[in-house]
Amino acid sequence: MFPIFYLSKKALNYHYDQKDIVIPCQAIDKYKKNLQEIKQRKAWKNSGAGAQFMGAFPQQEDNEAMIFATDVLIASSERIIYSACLQDGTAIYSKSLTDFNEPESLVLRKNDYITFDMDIDRANQRLVLSGGELGSYVQHLSILAIDDNRIQYITEGECVDAHPCFDPQNSDLIYYDSCGFGADDRGSMRLGPKEICRLNLKTGDLESILASPEFDYFKPQIDAQGNLYVLRRPYQYRKASTWTLKDIALIPVKIFKAIFSWLDFFTQRYTGESLKTSSGANPAKAQQKSEEDIFIEGNLIKAQQTTAQNAKSGEKFPGLIPNNWQLLKISADGTQTVLKKSVMSYVIKDDHLIYSNGRFVVQMNPDQSEVKLVEGHLIDKIVC
Repeated sequence: MFPIFYLSKKALNYHYDQKDIVIPCQAIDKYKKNLQEIKQRKAWKNSGAGAQFMGAFPQQEDNEAMIFATDVLIASSERIIYSACLQDGTAIYSKSLTDFNEPESLVLRKNDYITFDMDIDRANQRLVLSGGELGSYVQHLSILAIDDNRIQYITEGECVDAHPCFDPQNSDLIYYDSCGFGADDRGSMRLGPKEICRLNLKTGDLESILASPEFDYFKPQIDAQGNLYVLRRPYQYRKASTWTLKDIALIPVKIFKAIFSWLDFFTQRYTGESLKTSSGANPAKAQQKSEEDIFIEGNLIKAQQTTAQNAKSGEKFPGLIPNNWQLLKISADGTQTVLKKSVMSYVIKDDHLIYSNGRFVVQMNPDQSEVKLVEGHLIDKIVC
């Protein structure tokens, strides 16, 4: 049995020996505590006689939907590293594996920037990050030395670069997925198909190694034998919708209008929820009611309908990911093998496949037998 870290319900979780715990993230907890203290100090301005004196209207609650863990990785046998979104910036911290309550060590704190994905080059003690400036659709890769607090960008352009990973045989090679984007006459953002790219840090050479106008290829991983693993799904023409006056009214006042669409894009990616209303309904209440419509990696999924279809097709542990989201293994000679359908996230560990289908984390053994490890909600970012 492997110890597993995963993200679910906006929190960092740990699974081992058939037990699951939520790991305390001190950076997140401290940030929320500070917000609460500020709110309490200002409470007199927005209630009772204080509000009447100030002529203030009741203000909305601070939006904690933008405070959560975004990724986690195992740095060594004794440490993990996690990244978090803290409303207006990013935080990356190192944490003890033996005692989750030990004080954490700061790796990076950067305002107006969000870290989405990470991988580690343990030999050279450096991270590759996928991130972008607050309010921008552009997302690029950068290198961060663990003992430094400065990032060095290694990609550029009008694109979204995500899910980077180092080649375990050559840490100067980085694999990642990338897609271009543009805006129509009304300003709505449109994303192109995702493709797999390989960047050589030493030479600067950049190659597109897997691309198709009909499919998205994303979340690449490389094993020690040089096999490439990717997720493949049919490409959907993705367009951001427009905002209504009610949408604007529901956004916290501290978030300015220019980044509304970006925030919606971001929260859909990491929480499955939209900041916008749908036919006048509150999205949080709508999801709580049925969880029917969920955004995952930019695609809208009918969760209950898809889960029922997967169960009908004979899946032992039916999840909410469509069966046309497939995990491919591509060998050195180019042979492609479908290892599993309905995959949201995955990791290869000692000839075992550990994957999430949104509802379950499942271990697939070399003999194709499957064991359920975890049941939860929108389980993503599995590492072990």
